[in-house]
Amino acid sequence: MTRTSGPRLPLKDNSAGTGLILTSLALLALGVVMVHSAVASVKEPGTWYARADVRHTLFAVLAALTMITLWRVDYHRLDAGKYLPIVPTILLVVAVLCGVLVFVPGIGRSVGGHARWLRVGPAQYAIGFQPSEVIKIVLILFLATWLSRPSVNKRDFLRTFVPAAAIIGVCLVVVITQDFGAAVIIAVTAGATLLLAGVPWYYLASLIPPAVGAFYVMVVHSPWRWLRITAMLDPWSLSNPSSYQPRQALLAIMTGGWWGKGLGAGMQKLGYLPEDSTDFIFSVFCEEMGFLGAMLLAGLFLLWLWQARKTVAAAGDDLGRLLAGAMGFLVASQAVLHVAVDTGAAPPTGASLPFISAGGTALVLLTAAVAAMVSVSAYRTTKSA
Repeated sequence: MTRTSGPRLPLKDNSAGTGLILTSLALLALGVVMVHSAVASVKEPGTWYARADVRHTLFAVLAALTMITLWRVDYHRLDAGKYLPIVPTILLVVAVLCGVLVFVPGIGRSVGGHARWLRVGPAQYAIGFQPSEVIKIVLILFLATWLSRPSVNKRDFLRTFVPAAAIIGVCLVVVITQDFGAAVIIAVTAGATLLLAGVPWYYLASLIPPAVGAFYVMVVHSPWRWLRITAMLDPWSLSNPSSYQPRQALLAIMTGGWWGKGLGAGMQKLGYLPEDSTDFIFSVFCEEMGFLGAMLLAGLFLLWLWQARKTVAAAGDDLGRLLAGAMGFLVASQAVLHVAVDTGAAPPTGASLPFISAGGTALVLLTAAVAAMVSVSAYRTTKSA
């Protein structure tokens, strides 16, 4: 049996796909506004392109164009390949190699003492990206296309679960020492993808002991990471330097009140709250737009998730259901983690707010994932001998 697609469903007849595109565009536009507000008080040296708000705006436009263009491509093309899906496999190998390159002196770029970035292009206009962001998307893409194949027995421990766990493990080893927060998101999302594919939950339970061991080595045994845990428990501590960020984030949220101080009128972004346009942009949003504004933002994300749910429910095959479901889970889990960090419910992890936080390649990758979800809603699958 082979899978073929029927004609593409026009957007006017595709409420889920239209909803995903419109809500994604709305979130992107809101992100441009908030990034401009967050960095408005910062004078950045260098060329016009060096400005964070300008870069973010350019990438947001590119991300929007990527989404409204790629959704027309049939997502079944990702499944091409006899033994393994060719395109996702190549992308995953390249992403992991990029993750290794960040450790190479002269190639990887260290920020805050952590080698997380690669830069491409001339020095003046170089584009930086984090391979961990690429791995997040590409690993889901690979697992979804591979595990949805009829030839793959999801209940086979040795032939399915062990190789999948090994691939996930390689991705985590590349990321975890330099970006623990990204590693957590990758692990949780990959585990959710396995469950959505039909892998028994008790197979995943076998990974709990090594996960606990990794937590002990990477967090409990690491003084600076453990300080972040204690900062979450007591953000008002003046003796713990790691409490500064969560304390300033909470102050921004609390001083916003019900209605906020007004767009651009926030105070914490004036040098008091680090990473105000990325890791803590939700706090800046709450200070300027207030509790009601935060609820509207949450409502917009929930509307996006509702469209994602409709896409999963209407998918024509296992590949579509798994691809849309896993991508939707990635966006939801990262948004929840970002808000949890900003409200003091989780230690600082560096998780950005999808579509909103300042970024470049991460925005384009995310909208490419949304385009794949819209493609799932636009194409129907039929079976033929």
